Amino acid sequence: MIDKDEVKKILNGNAVDNVICHDFELRPTAIAPDIKRLANIADDYGYIIIGAFLSGDKYIVNGIASGMSIQNVVDKAIDQLSVKPQIEICQAIIGAKNIYVIKVQKIIEGTSLLTDKLNVQSISKFIDQLYNICIRLQGNAKYIDATEDERNDYIRDMLEQHVYMIKDQTRRGISSSGSSSGEPDILVEKDKIPFTIIEALNLRSLDKDYLAKHLNKIYTYDTTGNLFNICLVYAEVKDFASFWEKYCQFVKDHKYPYPLLSCDETLDGEYQGSEIKIMVTIHNRSGIPTKLYHICVKIMSKQRR
Repeated sequence: MIDKDEVKKILNGNAVDNVICHDFELRPTAIAPDIKRLANIADDYGYIIIGAFLSGDKYIVNGIASGMSIQNVVDKAIDQLSVKPQIEICQAIIGAKNIYVIKVQKIIEGTSLLTDKLNVQSISKFIDQLYNICIRLQGNAKYIDATEDERNDYIRDMLEQHVYMIKDQTRRGISSSGSSSGEPDILVEKDKIPFTIIEALNLRSLDKDYLAKHLNKIYTYDTTGNLFNICLVYAEVKDFASFWEKYCQFVKDHKYPYPLLSCDETLDGEYQGSEIKIMVTIHNRSGIPTKLYHICVKIMSKQRR
């Protein structure tokens, strides 16, 4: 049973990790990731509160109209999860304002396997589409010795044909210096919410400092905690096999903003072609396993033949 006095005390205090607030959010696709996150927290349970928002480290209760079909929203959100935590729902009045409270119990076993089946399918489909776009980029003479921006423009234009909403060089998160907003190369949205960030770079050798900077930038731009992001390398190198071997070793050894859990280099077996390589590093972000896909595309260069 939800303790309404506890909820009131939480909302009157400082922000805590096991509470997620939305001033107005009734989309199951948005609530499902929140349920998944709270089911993986270290505490025994957490709350999703509809009708409040976080300002700095304080909660502000702005209220939401009563009579909403919150049970229906939660039921649809739970249907999207392969592992279903125990949920409780109640309506409460805080300072004369109506809110909805969703209590999510921690899953004791198998938390690292808690996944959203629909998202897994969407991610796989997106990676397949991006791989095929990279093949076309690779075979287009226009992009030999092209700039990073020119190649990114091609990737963006092709992704838009697959009905994704693409935002190029949009200001988001913080810059690598921390002094201003950052500008991810390509922000992909799906259903009007962030889906993935693609950070792209031209490399003519394994420039470790430059690569590390770009890997870390992904996480400064990703304020949502996407289930996956992508580092896309346009590799203008002669010995692609040697480059890929060194790249894989570097990304395994790199110290990321979020702890590295594991690496998967087996994806190459799912794709044909020796001149495009894919691997995945898996990271622990706020208790949720998130993926960073590393896609390296060998690009012909007139200057390096």
